[in-house]
Amino acid sequence: MSRAVTETRLKGVPLSPGIALGRACLYLRHTPVPGRGPQADPLREAFRLRQSLLSLGSQLDALARDAEARVGRENAQIFHAHRLMLTDETFQHRLFHAVEEKGCTAEKAVERELNFYRAQLEAADSEYLQQRAHDIREIQQALLDRLNHAAPCRRCRDVDFCSVGHCRLANDHVLVGEELSASLPIETDRYTVGYIVEKGGPTSHAVILARALQRPAVGNILQVSTVIPLAAKVLINGDTGEVIINPSAATLARYRPALAGAGQGTPVSDPVPGLKVMANIERSTDVHEVLAARAEGIGLYRTEMELLVEGRLLSETEQAARYADVVRAMAGKPVYIRLLDFGADKAATCLDLSPQGDFRPGLRGAELLLACPELLHTQARALARASRHGPIHVLYPMIVGVNQFRELRARFDEAVADLQSSGLRHGVLFEVPSACLQAQRILGLADFGCIGTNDLIQYLFAADRTNGVLSSDTCLETESVLWRIIQGLSRAATAAGKPMAICGELAGNPDLTRRVIQAGISAVSTSPSRIADVRRAARRATTH
Repeated sequence: MSRAVTETRLKGVPLSPGIALGRACLYLRHTPVPGRGPQADPLREAFRLRQSLLSLGSQLDALARDAEARVGRENAQIFHAHRLMLTDETFQHRLFHAVEEKGCTAEKAVERELNFYRAQLEAADSEYLQQRAHDIREIQQALLDRLNHAAPCRRCRDVDFCSVGHCRLANDHVLVGEELSASLPIETDRYTVGYIVEKGGPTSHAVILARALQRPAVGNILQVSTVIPLAAKVLINGDTGEVIINPSAATLARYRPALAGAGQGTPVSDPVPGLKVMANIERSTDVHEVLAARAEGIGLYRTEMELLVEGRLLSETEQAARYADVVRAMAGKPVYIRLLDFGADKAATCLDLSPQGDFRPGLRGAELLLACPELLHTQARALARASRHGPIHVLYPMIVGVNQFRELRARFDEAVADLQSSGLRHGVLFEVPSACLQAQRILGLADFGCIGTNDLIQYLFAADRTNGVLSSDTCLETESVLWRIIQGLSRAATAAGKPMAICGELAGNPDLTRRVIQAGISAVSTSPSRIADVRRAARRATTH
């Protein structure tokens, strides 16, 4: 006879409001690996340090974009601030001086120099500055993780070491750990319904993001990883700070109304005839937000974000599984998956590529895929395998001309020649002016086109994306020369009998929806949170 499970109550500090119920899942951070001894090679250690800084910088850029789409630009500033510290000249000078002049390993330099900054903040009289010491500790841990090819993981009773953001059991869970990182609320998937931690105050960045995402959090639960059994059912009350382990039937009945209303908030509007509004995603787990927003498909899956967040290359099998998850979830609706678009603000050097051929620093998009054929080969095969579960539209990024597209398409076909695949269509992202001037020839070869307005504006007007000039209120989006190009691409697509869509910030700006429709564009793709606004704007445009 099984022994009855007793309800247990713990009292902590409320950090983020709300009620949630899920299985306890342990969040683990790796212990830093010690330095490599006194005989460290300065050149090698400097190279390792530089690669880690680039890798973390790319991940922070990806997190900032994700956070801005999900919780707004103000909350995304957390990651921009971390990025600024990484690129600070004084900070980098101290790190490289410790490696090149003092003989420190990369790990030792990171530990020593960031401890110096932490000590200054922790000694401050201001509580705000003391909280910022946690930011320094987080950057320190993230750099050490990259230097040692480690990453945080999760553990429950039934499955060991799920990766953060990819729950193998696909059930609601509460993450339990010593401390939250700022990136964790953004990285975790929809199955994470709340957080229980030992450390962390109400002004920590992680808690601010948890509140923005409407996920409850409770802090100050001492020895949290031992007092809460793995996989126990946990009810968390972020309003009172109460944590209830293995809640009884009576307790669940009392909380049922609050639980039923939890997690609501994705804006929804019905589809509008004449303009298909699809969703952008950056990870396979984002597909649940797409479904909640009732998107008419996925118009842009930025696959490089999967790798940047993981901090490593994904195998063919790993990529195929994530793409297949998305295709199956969309149940026949169109799925546009962009080939890896590294370079520029998404540094490819962080992935330890083994470049071949004509690789040169500064390459991006299609040029980088041609220079690093192993990237294209692996992803092409993964896409072919995933297409067995439903149709996939493959987007070729940063194409500069018809010959480049022809060569990339040939290499793609060569990579998948031995695989049985179905439903693969191939299209071009028009984001470079030279490609726009060759639109008729390119569309003669491609199955479809899509206008990537962010990069098109950058190259058309010599705009710097890193300075935020491509925000939705920028005047560049209303420049007549841009709209002449968009209309020209739309006419070229109509003449070729090929569909043409728009993605980028412009696509999600409801103030420009009327102009999009007038330009002859019948499909756009934007973040799930903007779909309802764009549809409402489209409805006004088509009814008046």
